[in-house]
Amino acid sequence: MAATFGPREVARLLKVYASPAIAQQRARTLAALGVRPGERGLDVGCGPGFLTAELAAAVGERGRVVGLDASPEMREAARSRLEAAGLADRVDVLAGDAARLDFAGGALDWVAAVQVYLYVPDVAGALAEAARVLRPGGRLVVVDTDWDSCLWRTADRARHRRVMEARLAHFTHPHLPLQLPELLQAAGLRLDHAEVIPLLELEYARDSFSGDLIPVQADLAVRHGVPREEADAWKTDLLGRTAPGQYFFSVNRFLFRGAKPAGA
Repeated sequence: MAATFGPREVARLLKVYASPAIAQQRARTLAALGVRPGERGLDVGCGPGFLTAELAAAVGERGRVVGLDASPEMREAARSRLEAAGLADRVDVLAGDAARLDFAGGALDWVAAVQVYLYVPDVAGALAEAARVLRPGGRLVVVDTDWDSCLWRTADRARHRRVMEARLAHFTHPHLPLQLPELLQAAGLRLDHAEVIPLLELEYARDSFSGDLIPVQADLAVRHGVPREEADAWKTDLLGRTAPGQYFFSVNRFLFRGAKPAGA
């Protein structure tokens, strides 16, 4: 996978992934996958293992889950979470590449990829690999963000646009959801479900999804050419919106489920 994350990012994501907005996203991802006891599946880009643990609970003692991540720190965090949950015996957490999956064809019942493919240079190849390792009738669930859908209430909309446009350079495919229906079809999968997962926060909280994102976004903007004083002014505006009714954040994530045809 193209992006890797170190200890600082792991510590940050451990807080963010516990937020209500991301917990709801996991619940909807699980519902779309429809995991059944005894199944075998893959969590691509498993990160610190929040979704992996819920998938492992769903497959039960007879099932098997593989969590794949390029970051050693993420894999260690995932293993720690699984050990604490008593689920480590049904999960393998491995290093790997979304575009080169080390599984035999037709080996898996499902594949999950949440906020992963927007970092992968060869998305078409990665989707073809996911389709290859699925059994006939197996399903792939992809969740990704189009960052044009990200909204904050701000005092200076022109400055806000400059900061947000700088963020787009952080992703290989910042508008991937627009292409996913066609890409899934090209990979040999039948798109049988799609939905929007809105993340909406109307109060600022430091450990919320958007509260965590504000300083990260400001630093990314500077890295991609926005003057530091402008990025800091944008951040200060948002962090100061603590009075009732002053804060607004929303971003849309898009979930797609592709099924491998029974005769494939």
